[in-house]
Amino acid sequence: MRVLLVALNAKYVHTNLALRYLREEIVAVYQDVLLREFSINEHLERIAGEIYEAKADVIGFSCYIWNLREIVALIRHLRPVCPNVRFVIGGPEVSFEAEAFLHDHPEVDALVLGEGEKTFLELLQTWQKGSNLSHVAGIAWTNGGTIVVNPPRLVSLNLNDFPPLYTEYEDFTGRLVYVETTRGCPFNCQYCLSSTFQGVRFLEPERFRKMFRQLLENGARTIKFVDRTFNANKRHAFRILNIVREESESLPDAGRVRVHCEIAGDLLDEEWMEYFRTYPKGLIQLEIGVQSTHEQTLEIVSRPQNFGEWKKYIPEMKALGIPLHLDLIVGLPEENWTNFRTSFNDVYIVKPDMLQLGFLKVLKGSGLRQNGDCYGLVFTPDPPYTILETKVLSHGEILQLHRMEDLLDKYYNSGKFAHALNEALELFSTPFDFYHLFAEFWQQRGWFQRQWQGKALFDKLWEFIEAVYDPKMKGNLEVVSWEKLRESLRFDYFLWERPNFIPDYLSVEASAETEEKAGQWKAKQEEIRRNDYWKRVIPEFTEIDRRQWNRNTAVAYFSTDVLNVGESYRPSWYLFHYQQGKVKVYRYEGLNGVQ
Repeated sequence: MRVLLVALNAKYVHTNLALRYLREEIVAVYQDVLLREFSINEHLERIAGEIYEAKADVIGFSCYIWNLREIVALIRHLRPVCPNVRFVIGGPEVSFEAEAFLHDHPEVDALVLGEGEKTFLELLQTWQKGSNLSHVAGIAWTNGGTIVVNPPRLVSLNLNDFPPLYTEYEDFTGRLVYVETTRGCPFNCQYCLSSTFQGVRFLEPERFRKMFRQLLENGARTIKFVDRTFNANKRHAFRILNIVREESESLPDAGRVRVHCEIAGDLLDEEWMEYFRTYPKGLIQLEIGVQSTHEQTLEIVSRPQNFGEWKKYIPEMKALGIPLHLDLIVGLPEENWTNFRTSFNDVYIVKPDMLQLGFLKVLKGSGLRQNGDCYGLVFTPDPPYTILETKVLSHGEILQLHRMEDLLDKYYNSGKFAHALNEALELFSTPFDFYHLFAEFWQQRGWFQRQWQGKALFDKLWEFIEAVYDPKMKGNLEVVSWEKLRESLRFDYFLWERPNFIPDYLSVEASAETEEKAGQWKAKQEEIRRNDYWKRVIPEFTEIDRRQWNRNTAVAYFSTDVLNVGESYRPSWYLFHYQQGKVKVYRYEGLNGVQ
């Protein structure tokens, strides 16, 4: 029997962990097992063609809210030309409301419900023997036109009983690889499917070591833990992270390794901070689901936490060089526009490296799905079941929050406008108000209808800032210097990439008092470019010929010292050194302004 396992990942760089569990579980019995990974962005006809030519007897798909439509389309495409193939779907998207799914999709032979490692193997063996499927726990199937949902598999699987993962060679260079050291979650969040089963199971750390070592040997450098709460058990988490450090440090490119962990902020304490203080910089990235700071909402979704307490650890984590992603969810029960505004501001002001604004997915099997009518939850009937409105948050408000999310990603999460945003936000009561008005500005001008690339975003931000105040008022701004705001945006412009030209509104000549002074700046710029000062500041300076130096550097005068925002307004010259997609910035100490 040939078994083909198929994944449709969200992006090419992603990998599918579930199918690798299944492959290792069945390969001892069925050696002819193939695994194929595609992306939902590929043409379905091409994918279907490759699946057809694999000539498999059983084809299994790993299904989620973001790929169900494509998988169903593939099976419908293949069924007429593969009449004898058995199609199986597993995953969280089909583990609930199975009878309704099979009723709507008769082309599917069976569903694997819940954890599928043992179930899938038993299903294959039963088919091969020609036996009745009624004895296979944890499946739903069609028997002569009648849909049958078998009893669930009640025994929780022990992670240490599974065969080792990633034992076969796979080239993971440039890929995002997923690993699991715990299954389950200590919390009971009503928007999450982890609330449907209790307890947390742990993988033995030394089993993880072997797997992690193999991943590194196979080129993996970005690894994401799928553990729902990585720090559910502090001792286990420390042992896993110690292994990450030990196995990474022997690599010649150890600095390229990064592991992504999702943790609970309210489980942080001083012992965690002490651990982070000695951990290699850049090796770990953290994601924390704040979701909301509205107490009533947190109580309803069974996820009470004290953000006001644990946020005290954030400044030090940032100072230690730990990239920090914080998440909020739009559309949770009883969180209206005003409440969400507070949640947004609470999280934004701690300045995470990324603020991920998600929209509630009312998942099958979740507590919120079962009790959605109580809170007026209206959501899309098809996957991914995104919230449309609630009893206290209108559809129009949610549409506006979608637009704000778009701008948040373009401006804040891109990291390309850090200095300009710091200044621009001073013109508004709160960060939320800035993004709200900015989104309205974009909507009024129809800008959301086009894809704007790169530096066009600078134009849009400047046009908005100019529109916020009457030009007559620019010289009277008390909260922020207009010149400082403009210079901050110009500084970010240079950080984006080496500019071939500078927009008129950002050119240094635009703020020159006279043409003579503008000429002095140009002369001084060339003088600084040739100055031996850089030999002392930039070690690689002596190894770069003049042509490379001119191509990979830019020198610019700023009327205010941007890097000392809030401390100094003294004019400064900066050199920007561009190399391998990165830029280093140096302030020229030999001169202060134009003399």
